[in-house]
Amino acid sequence: MLGGDGMTVKVRFFAGLVPIVGEKSIEMSLPANATVGTLRDQLVLRYPVLEAFMTTYVCAVAEEMQPPEHPLADGDLVDIIPPISGG
Repeated sequence: MLGGDGMTVKVRFFAGLVPIVGEKSIEMSLPANATVGTLRDQLVLRYPVLEAFMTTYVCAVAEEMQPPEHPLADGDLVDIIPPISGG
């Protein structure tokens, strides 16, 4: 969306998140000046089951990890990645 009214971002889910949300990717409409944190909040509203885990997920914008305060732009690609453990 243009004109400062809002934006649309594409969100891709990885690993165990796909069966939880039932989709590999979605588009989300967000308000103007939205951040990664705003997106996280909107995802929890849409998929309440994510709330308990959302703070452990990595959010990458254009394939770079970003903190919750990172601003989003119309058309951004955001990857939601669960923590990876190994030994």
